[in-house]
Amino acid sequence: MDPLTLLRPDLDQLEEYVPVQPLDVLAREIGLPVERLVKLDANENLYGPIPEVVEAITHADLHIYPDPGQAALREAIAGYAGVRPEQVVGGTGADDLIDIVLRLVMPKAVVNVTPTFGMYGFLAKICGARVIDVPRLEGFAPDIPGIRKAVEAGARVVFLTSPNNPTGTSLSEAEAAAVCELPALVVIDEAYVEFSGHSLTPLLARYRNLVILRTFSKWAGLAGLRVGYSLSDPELATRMMAIKQPYNVNVAADVAARTAIAHRGVIRETVAAIVAERERMVRLIAELGWLEPVPSEANFVLFRVLGRRAKDVRDALRKQGVLVRYYDRPDLANYIRISAGRPEDTDRLLAALRNLEDA
Repeated sequence: MDPLTLLRPDLDQLEEYVPVQPLDVLAREIGLPVERLVKLDANENLYGPIPEVVEAITHADLHIYPDPGQAALREAIAGYAGVRPEQVVGGTGADDLIDIVLRLVMPKAVVNVTPTFGMYGFLAKICGARVIDVPRLEGFAPDIPGIRKAVEAGARVVFLTSPNNPTGTSLSEAEAAAVCELPALVVIDEAYVEFSGHSLTPLLARYRNLVILRTFSKWAGLAGLRVGYSLSDPELATRMMAIKQPYNVNVAADVAARTAIAHRGVIRETVAAIVAERERMVRLIAELGWLEPVPSEANFVLFRVLGRRAKDVRDALRKQGVLVRYYDRPDLANYIRISAGRPEDTDRLLAALRNLEDA
């Protein structure tokens, strides 16, 4: 028999999430060696993990299953985030935790405050939920009345990001609190919070319906290990622990995350360097006169392209080995997103942009 007849019919209408391709694939497509590529399209920490993390992984017991209860990891994260261990759940990146939250609620509808991270809508549809898009206002501020209307229409999970990807804009505590007053589970993704320094974790004491997501991918340079965590009311965390995959955080990721926390002072120097480079990149690009930055508190900047087609700019930079993110969607028409890298990455970017002008 045809096995496809056994599948869910709604999956035929699912729009696939388009991830960033790995360097070796891109190098073959562009026709340049990997070392010639400047990867500014995925918001990774191009400094990579600190040596202490790499050393810790080499001595990890990789032949033993990880702790399904995540005891050491949860305790380390709790100390770092300023919460209790019973409020923490580890995951295979924040994506895993988004999926766990959705399976916990199985909502008929969710709120997606667009433009934002594509995994919220993608995973919601996989869970069979209807996605109610609430477009952001001018300056990419969240439309609080629009979110309220969507919850009144039946949405039971609201996804927000602070700082938001791809705009780099942050939620104020008042905005977050207003959403948390609604009868829905509110998920605030703080994947880039280390670059802004403004966390909404104090709201956890006031709102039991709040779940905060974080990751080690960005600030700690561990994107390849896929380790993230959630912070929430202990009772929510208990239920999330109950339905997660038992060994969802592997041994290498667990050890790397705990070592990063233990050496967070050193990594914060790298974070500060990335923030400084973000500001330098904005200043130099703004001088060109045809790329208008959106103020950002993350490790990337969204630029509006003036007088040119954003796709053409992306393609022209790509031919020179400089990779930036372009979104083919109406609410980001003629924008590109550029990650903040190291000084040499910014220099290569500027040289490529000037070559584009000369051409």
